[in-house]
Amino acid sequence: MNTGNIVEKFELLSGIESDDAIKWRCVIDDACAYVYSKITAKELSASDERRVEFLCAVYAYRLYAMCRKDEASSFKAGDVMVTSPANEAEKAEKLWQDQLAKCSDLVKQERFLFGRVVI
Repeated sequence: MNTGNIVEKFELLSGIESDDAIKWRCVIDDACAYVYSKITAKELSASDERRVEFLCAVYAYRLYAMCRKDEASSFKAGDVMVTSPANEAEKAEKLWQDQLAKCSDLVKQERFLFGRVVI
């Protein structure tokens, strides 16, 4: 795992500068730990390693977006109105689900199965 690559990808996804990304380093590290705990492959090829690094960055971005969910998505000041095209947390969740599907061969999927109880 190349943490520098993951941080760079996180910065690109989130749009924040390197100086601000330092504040989110513990979140990035936690995202990496979570993603790597779900990897099923014993050894990863260089290509698979890059896919997992991107998945870590996307998960970190998802956490980042969830933390910033309460920020305004639009405001109006006089005749000027500024609106975000979509909720960042929703975009981050969609990106996470898409990348998770693309890495399904590397990541164990945990599904909840509700059965019946017989007494």
